[in-house]
Amino acid sequence: MPIRAIMFDLDGTLIDQFEAIHRAFSRVLVSMNFAEPSFERVKRAVGGASDTTMAKLVGAENAMEAVRRLRPIFEEEMLSGLHPLPGSIEILKYCKKNHLPTAVLTNKHGPHARAACDHLNFSQLLSFTIGANDTEWKKPDPKLSLFALKKLGTSSEETLYVGDSPYDYETAKQAGMQSILIPTGTHTRQELTELKEVNVAGDLTEIMETKLPSML
Repeated sequence: MPIRAIMFDLDGTLIDQFEAIHRAFSRVLVSMNFAEPSFERVKRAVGGASDTTMAKLVGAENAMEAVRRLRPIFEEEMLSGLHPLPGSIEILKYCKKNHLPTAVLTNKHGPHARAACDHLNFSQLLSFTIGANDTEWKKPDPKLSLFALKKLGTSSEETLYVGDSPYDYETAKQAGMQSILIPTGTHTRQELTELKEVNVAGDLTEIMETKLPSML
């Protein structure tokens, strides 16, 4: 079935905010008397909701307190070093030109996700951005995807989900969406290709130039 809309993950897919994420998480962990985590450790931990990520770093018993401390700290750090990943603006403009509605569906805190999209001038090209705490669900719960699909006005079969991790693969699979993963975030191309029946591209530019034309 031809694609009529595209939903994107945010971190590691459209944007690189890992420097700010690392700084904020490091400040939280140090404030709780944990050792400062390496950049790679934090990067590998993200992808799920904040409490899931924090549980990997400080243990489940400390995760909620860590998340409570994280939000105000992240708001101080979040725009410093933030930049779009290669091809992000171009693919959003391509979709706009070809009348493909686009949206962001992420486990990042909703207001933080929208602030990042506003800062990079993505919001004017997107139908909406949904993040954690905007609804009662988080990825990969299909209820969240179906909520977003209803807002887009498209069915799961005619919607493509683009992301960079197994969370994104499961998000698409559980909702019946098509998916393409790119190794520009938390996982390598080899790790992504180990997933069953996965469609992998090198980056957003490759999706735009070689994948999308045959899917429309």
